[in-house]
Amino acid sequence: MALEIPENLRKFCILTETQDCIDQFACPVEGCGYTTRLGPGAIRMHLLLKSDPTCGNRYCKDHELYYESHGDELGLDDVRKLASLPKIDLGH
Repeated sequence: MALEIPENLRKFCILTETQDCIDQFACPVEGCGYTTRLGPGAIRMHLLLKSDPTCGNRYCKDHELYYESHGDELGLDDVRKLASLPKIDLGH
């Protein structure tokens, strides 16, 4: 059974081979490659920190541009939705 993820949130997810569970959460910024199993909140924090010019060496112009145009895509309600879906446990 394939996992039903809202269309606007699919880009934040990497599914298992069987498509029934989230394997990792991914940054949608082209060329970034950041993935994590810590949860969707970690992706949200990654985007916020990388898009903030006051964060020194963490700052990335590509993330800032992405956040300016897509900043409302991963709000707290969306993080909760993604967190409620089946996912790989950190122990795996």
